[in-house]
Amino acid sequence: MSNTPATPSAAASAGQQPAGADALIIELAKVLTALGRSDLAQRAQAAAARLRRPSTVVCVVGEFKQGKSSLINALLGQQVCPVDDDLATSAITLVRYGEQAGAVVRRRDGDEQVSDPIQIGAVHEFVSESGNPGNRKGVERVEISVPSALLKQGLVVVDTPGMGGLGAGHAAATLGFLPFADGLIFASDASAELSAPEVEFLRRATELCPTVLFAQTKIDMFPNWAKIMDLNRGHMERAGFQIPMVAVSSSLREEALRRKDRSLNDLSRVPEVVKHLNDDVVGPAKASATERSVADALGIIGQVSAGLQAERKAAADPDAARAALAALDTAKARLEYLRGPAAKWSVLVGDRISDLSSAVTFQFRSASRQISRLMDERIEVLSKGDEWDELARYLQTVVADEVTKVFVQLESGRISTRDEVIELMQDEDLVIAGKGEGAASIDLSELWSGKSLDPSMTGGKKALGLGLTTVRGAQGGVMMFGMLGSFLPTAAGVLLMSNPVLLGVGALFGSMGLAEDRKRKVAARRQAARSQVRQFLDDVQFEVNNKITTLVRDIQRDLRDEFGERLAELVRTCAETTQRVQQDSQSSSAQRQARVATLDTSMKSIELLQKALASVSSGATAGAST
Repeated sequence: MSNTPATPSAAASAGQQPAGADALIIELAKVLTALGRSDLAQRAQAAAARLRRPSTVVCVVGEFKQGKSSLINALLGQQVCPVDDDLATSAITLVRYGEQAGAVVRRRDGDEQVSDPIQIGAVHEFVSESGNPGNRKGVERVEISVPSALLKQGLVVVDTPGMGGLGAGHAAATLGFLPFADGLIFASDASAELSAPEVEFLRRATELCPTVLFAQTKIDMFPNWAKIMDLNRGHMERAGFQIPMVAVSSSLREEALRRKDRSLNDLSRVPEVVKHLNDDVVGPAKASATERSVADALGIIGQVSAGLQAERKAAADPDAARAALAALDTAKARLEYLRGPAAKWSVLVGDRISDLSSAVTFQFRSASRQISRLMDERIEVLSKGDEWDELARYLQTVVADEVTKVFVQLESGRISTRDEVIELMQDEDLVIAGKGEGAASIDLSELWSGKSLDPSMTGGKKALGLGLTTVRGAQGGVMMFGMLGSFLPTAAGVLLMSNPVLLGVGALFGSMGLAEDRKRKVAARRQAARSQVRQFLDDVQFEVNNKITTLVRDIQRDLRDEFGERLAELVRTCAETTQRVQQDSQSSSAQRQARVATLDTSMKSIELLQKALASVSSGATAGAST
């Protein structure tokens, strides 16, 4: 095993353009491999991969038949989502990058979740109303992978079911997901101006999602699209918000790609949507990914540098070797203890996650009880059938909000617990200095490298009273789609899509105001409505509590694995440094001098990378603040 690192590219010293973070981290991985630290090299490679393909989720929503699926196909430049005059999307479709085209259906079979690979050409059999009416196949979502330059940047595009008047639970469920998305494209065709529910949906979406774009579709079919565009802009201004607006034609885009006609492609205006996504969604995601990856790389460098410095001091001064070995043995023993189940951080994780589970469960139960009491009061004063429709819409909205708060609070609790563990590690007496002049000194707080475990992420809008920047992205967003699948449009029958029940109750109220002598029947109908509401809330609560239990278990396991892996890396650093110090102490003077020279070369290479990465980090931070 060679300990001589690969020579890093010194572009800056040669007067060339400085290397980017991606190239620098790849170079770091090569140096780590040469030093025999394959574990840290893999971590560096993962940081580079995260930087090359930051995770971003963009949700495409709108009413039925507004051109959502066509717009997605136009953006990708290929037929991915099924489109036809007699087709309507009935289940969620996630489209992400893949070297090979393919699709997977995730559905529920009884109490089990099943994943079935399918051909892309068969997607319509699972996500359309004609192929899967009423979602009788129990599809939670379909995930499509396609080779696409747009998606290769890490973008995940979500095609949602039509919202059916935005009053059938679809709007509430979609809004519930938006805190976990990076962007939203609202599609509405140019045949008519926005309705009041659509404007209200957009207003709330701007509060929950950092980037919202309005796409007016099918402009090739409606000559007066510019007038409709102006009317829609006026509706938004009167509602108190403004968002970017783009008029597009998916048909022109498709024809332009077929003909390879640049001018026709410009007329389609789809490139404007792509530019918006790149500038306002993918761009910020790349900046955030750069910050996280560079912080992780700098943390790795700090860990390796500490070990190299300790060995160099011992190799340069044989008299200091004994003190160095004692310090290393003490450090290793302390780290081994920290890896054990009795360590404070491990106990803290268990306690905090247990408290989080109890608090979230209690909060959701309390909110459900409050919603139930409020619904009882409002049902008591119902006098018309259409009032029930409005009340059912309100019920779905407030329940979706509370469900969203549950998952946001769990993610925020995970972040808070992680930060607390990092502070506990740093507060531990982890600085072990050698006794006597010239003895090796190892700062384990530097080895621990809080930076790599605590990438600060700031900026972005606030939603639900919590900072949501840290929970956005494809990892959290796609996970939320899995969890909220039961609440999203047509994904499950008894939760937010229990509209057949709610509409049935609405029918009971259809003739409430016809005759005074029907008071007894009205009372019975109100009681039936209260019963339906309680059943609805019980079903939601049962499903959410099940998801809470599952997620809490995963959070605890992930935290323990993450910190356990970092501690294992530190133990290995101590063990290997100890071994090399022992070897150096038994070497001749000439061999030690050669070893010192080799270590100086390694440390110089790492120092150059450290300075270059620090420069990239400060530049990215300055660019983000600008």
